[in-house]
Amino acid sequence: MTTIIEALKTYLATYTNLETGALLLTDYLGATPTGYAIIPMAGTRIIERDLAGNTVREFPFAFQSVQSTADELERLDNNGFYEALSDWMETQTTAGVLPTLGSGKTATIIETLGQAYLYEQGPNVTTGTYQVQCKLTYEQTA
Repeated sequence: MTTIIEALKTYLATYTNLETGALLLTDYLGATPTGYAIIPMAGTRIIERDLAGNTVREFPFAFQSVQSTADELERLDNNGFYEALSDWMETQTTAGVLPTLGSGKTATIIETLGQAYLYEQGPNVTTGTYQVQCKLTYEQTA
């Protein structure tokens, strides 16, 4: 059985702007640029339930990366990466290219919920953790 987080990891690994060779991990982000992580977040799980027991659900998560922040051009590039990620998710949703979930679950929307931001400055001033909050909406049959 594939979990939602595994499906998201497989799906997000197809984003072509990820740095080649960089790791995409779950619940862990290393300290060295460039690395990526998917962090599940608390939030509403069931949005709607019909009489048959079918549900519309949300899976909120954060997408994080550790990036170089050594100069202004790198910081601008980091923000551009997240702007492009948001556009990619919107385009993928519109095209119906969504994560493949387990049996009885069908993804309907993947989206960012706002702008990415510098979540945490690294131990030295040349790295930082960027984050954008995201949400996967899916239908689950009873």
